[in-house]
Amino acid sequence: MVRIKAETAAEILLELLSLRGIEYFFANAGTDFVAIVEALAKGSEQGKAFPKPVIVPHETPLLGMAYGYYLATGRPQFAMVHVGVGTANGLGMLMAANRAQVPILFSAGRSPVEGEGRFSYVHWGQDLYDQGGIVREQVKWYYELRSPFQLEAVIDRALAMALSEPKGPVYLILPPEVMASPVGEVEVRSEFPYDLPSTSPDLKKIERLAELLLEARFPLLITSSLGRSPEAVEALIELSERAAVAVVTFNPEYMNFPTDHPCHLGFSPDPFLPVADLILVVDCDVPWYPERAKPPSSTVVVQIGTDPLYSRYPARTFPSHLTVQGDPATVLRQLVDLLAEPLEGKEEALRSRRERLARMHEEIFAEYLSCARAASSSLPLDPDWVSYNVKEVLGDEAIVVNEYDNGMKPFMSQLPGHYFCNPHAGYLGWGLGTALGIKLGLPDRTVVATVGDGSYIFSVPSACHSLAAAHKLPILTIVYNNSCWKAVREATRNVYPQGWASRGDCFPLSELYPGRYEKICEAFGGYGERVERPEEVGPALERALRVVQ
Repeated sequence: MVRIKAETAAEILLELLSLRGIEYFFANAGTDFVAIVEALAKGSEQGKAFPKPVIVPHETPLLGMAYGYYLATGRPQFAMVHVGVGTANGLGMLMAANRAQVPILFSAGRSPVEGEGRFSYVHWGQDLYDQGGIVREQVKWYYELRSPFQLEAVIDRALAMALSEPKGPVYLILPPEVMASPVGEVEVRSEFPYDLPSTSPDLKKIERLAELLLEARFPLLITSSLGRSPEAVEALIELSERAAVAVVTFNPEYMNFPTDHPCHLGFSPDPFLPVADLILVVDCDVPWYPERAKPPSSTVVVQIGTDPLYSRYPARTFPSHLTVQGDPATVLRQLVDLLAEPLEGKEEALRSRRERLARMHEEIFAEYLSCARAASSSLPLDPDWVSYNVKEVLGDEAIVVNEYDNGMKPFMSQLPGHYFCNPHAGYLGWGLGTALGIKLGLPDRTVVATVGDGSYIFSVPSACHSLAAAHKLPILTIVYNNSCWKAVREATRNVYPQGWASRGDCFPLSELYPGRYEKICEAFGGYGERVERPEEVGPALERALRVVQ
């Protein structure tokens, strides 16, 4: 136990966060922060080991910083905004964290109760009947603090909920009256008091899955997020080689499987769904688009994950003939162990399938490479050519945060934890703040954000470049500027392939002004360059890389 002497609850909050391993207090402050501001000032003067305060000038990159820091370190952080308006500004990023199962301790103040605590018109205008209702669908747990003496229990509960599988953000409302309450001396636990729950996979189901793998003629594994665990990537590599399993990384959020592996069959399951007689859906919310392609009814589908049926999704109807709940790394490792013995009578069939997969892999990835190189003289710049050059210049060691459909997937790093792509909530603006959070967590690594111009605008670039300059977080930002929202155009084409917009190549509500985005970076002391010719892409990337390294 630890005794804490404090004038206010705000001091207790900061002490508790520090005791629980919280390193950073990401903040976009308002008038509800006054007791916290005073506590931080006092702590600084007295040399207290409080979490380091980081001012983030907008809520989108604020939550992005917490998101990225978790991706880099595996440690959740505290992010606080101003009452309901700040909460609303951060909602898109909160949706992203929720769908991606990223734990964040998200917090906000609230308007003071009517009386002496109200000294500005906003304290009436910002008051809400149900502030927590803004985030209710996007957090695992939320609570409004009622007493300073609840702080230890509430902070520990928040951490336990955020870190229990499936992980995700939580929301805590901290009323200014409670934060300013006098407390004197309190006694708290020095360590987090919870042993987090774990789910052990059903061994009988894994044994049955091993039998199915040995019986299958063409087993196919589809994943989008298995790469959140480097251990799972290693286990998948071993399983694919041992059982000759084809792997598709569909809409990947991570580097799930090395693109140079002979069992990697690209990024679309469509060509393989008709022939796969066994499909393993591992850490994947959407394994195929039923309106476009789906497996025959005779195909056995197995879903694997900590929440394999995605209980937080309102509608999700992909079949699951065998459901294995558990950490994917553990499940795949147990499968590998079951298949470790010589497989009498199966080795020849497995060898033949491995050879077939290798030929398919070579053909698929040769096409990606051919398309990129064929665009080496295209004007305007082709995104495939740009992404090819990004890989050529960066190699595998740089960490890439990709928020754009830019042909980057075939050229991602082969290393786990070195490629991150936008979460499936689809919130634009995720990339830059997340890249800065990764850089904060891994300051010695080269971090690159590849974004479209629409994504760049949504990221609040002035806030991001200001933050990078203020905290010395040099990242390389590459804006693929096609002066439009490509997703809007492509969706219209898909729904109306012979429609007015497609026939006339005219897509209202999708055009963006072709801005000089490099000037925004320059405004905050950064290096900016505009590249328009294909032969200039590689040298420009090399110059930019020298600046951030």
